[in-house]
Amino acid sequence: MHSYRGYDVGAIWAGTPGLAVRRLTRAGGVVPIPPVLPQYRIALSLAENRARLAIGRRVATRGAFPAGTTVLGQPGDVFDGEMRDRVDVLFLLMDPGFVRQRGGGAGFDLRDLPPRPDLGLLDLSRRLVAALDQGVAADALYCDLVIEALVARLFALHGTSAAGPLPYRETLTPARLRGLVDFIDANLAGPLRLAELADRAALSRAHFARAFRTAMGQAPHRYVLQRRLHQARDLLLRTTLPAAEIAARCGFADSAHFSRVYRRYFGAPPSTGRG
Repeated sequence: MHSYRGYDVGAIWAGTPGLAVRRLTRAGGVVPIPPVLPQYRIALSLAENRARLAIGRRVATRGAFPAGTTVLGQPGDVFDGEMRDRVDVLFLLMDPGFVRQRGGGAGFDLRDLPPRPDLGLLDLSRRLVAALDQGVAADALYCDLVIEALVARLFALHGTSAAGPLPYRETLTPARLRGLVDFIDANLAGPLRLAELADRAALSRAHFARAFRTAMGQAPHRYVLQRRLHQARDLLLRTTLPAAEIAARCGFADSAHFSRVYRRYFGAPPSTGRG
């Protein structure tokens, strides 16, 4: 971990253009809050924190605020305040262009609300932190999907009226689904990302995840993981390749990650799968 303006930086996500995510922690003491930023800033408390914070002339919070509480600042908002004692927050920076594009156009904006906890945001944030702590390479597609759900919930809670919904198709045609499944099978060795799969399906990211689940009966990251594991088991049965090479061919971060996931799925270590 390394210092970030008086905080310790944990899980970091920069895999979505226009969005950066950091986990900021501190065991104790008082640290300042950056006064002005050109992006939307969203601080989501992962545990109870104590702060004194004013946005412009408005007092946003003073004292304790529980886990799941969100504080949102717009680009150029002047912040005055400090975090006190133990700090544990998920800190998101969103470019204005990202917010407009995801929200539906120039008429969309994000606004701050009186602090109150949201258990849905808290659950998604903790899932994201747990996944990032394992390393993005372990399951980048899962991180993509959690980020997508987190952004969607933030926009639903904090969004103003949009210029209009983005055009989309809710369903995957049989032909597109077959092409998508073939593409996944042909690219299991590499990182499969949500944006790439959604583009191939001609759907937005959020609607692709829903359409895929409807068509296949499971989330995209679950399907991809299942295909990786079954390909690995096939290679164990048919070849004498070492486990490290099989892990690489099937898109696992390393042999330890492969062994751990294989055991969890099949109930036995990879060595038992040899023919």
